[in-house]
Amino acid sequence: MTSRRLWLYIPLICASVLCSGVLSVEQALADETITSDIKIAPKKKLTDNEFRALSEAAGRILTHVHLARRDIRKKDIDAAKGHVEKSLTLVKIIENSAPTYEVVAKIKSGDITYEDRRVVEQLVVPIFAELDQTEYVLQPIKQAKKESAAQATAKNSSVPVDMDFVFTKASLDVGETKLDLLKAAQALEAKDAEAANQSLADIQNRLVIFEYDEWDAPVVRARSYVWEALKSIENKEWSGAKNYVTEASEAIKSLTERGGKEVSEKVKALSEQMSALTKKIDEKKDSAKTDIISIWDKLTKGM
Repeated sequence: MTSRRLWLYIPLICASVLCSGVLSVEQALADETITSDIKIAPKKKLTDNEFRALSEAAGRILTHVHLARRDIRKKDIDAAKGHVEKSLTLVKIIENSAPTYEVVAKIKSGDITYEDRRVVEQLVVPIFAELDQTEYVLQPIKQAKKESAAQATAKNSSVPVDMDFVFTKASLDVGETKLDLLKAAQALEAKDAEAANQSLADIQNRLVIFEYDEWDAPVVRARSYVWEALKSIENKEWSGAKNYVTEASEAIKSLTERGGKEVSEKVKALSEQMSALTKKIDEKKDSAKTDIISIWDKLTKGM
């Protein structure tokens, strides 16, 4: 075979191999041993006001858990019962109002098909400590976790423990919390203070979830400054409110160095909203409170 003929055949050979490969891939895809199709659709959404109220309810549960444990230490069982009952009331409120989603799942392998359709509640609720203006709701949780970690270290010195608990997000698993609260209520009825205290400690140590994300740190700082600005306005401390808004604006500007065009546009829009807010504060307008809450809501959702 001449070299010229050989060069004529090479493209044909390559094309044949390529087509064969494509057909093989298509056949493999057609013969997948398992497929899945899972769809999640929101059934009940919350307004911004409802979202804040839900977080406050979760925070109040933790407050009552802390107070119940304190009463148990003081051997005041009746007072502890009262706090557990209030916590369970708050759980019912959250269950009644939490966002719900419809989950439709279909998984198939050969002639075997699994299908499930159900509505689920979002019962892991974020906690924003700044919403609690009278009590430091997360401080007892951090202390309880440190004490639990110290006890674990004492039992096993090889257990590594981080005692600082730096976090940018905190949330409460309300569904699991309900189970521990019911156990605590039963133990208190039986006058078993130790068992009740253990169930309540389980909520603090296991069901409050701390997370840290470096990306969220500037947003968390800005959020805290904005809420301080709200409190300042409520106290007619206009100068302090303006300073807090300025600090919040500076905090989110660092995000432009980390994100792309979309993040920069969001930061710009929020900075402009904060500039308009400072003018209202200069004019001592009570309507500034509405703007502050709007900004805080955006920050809780990542802008």
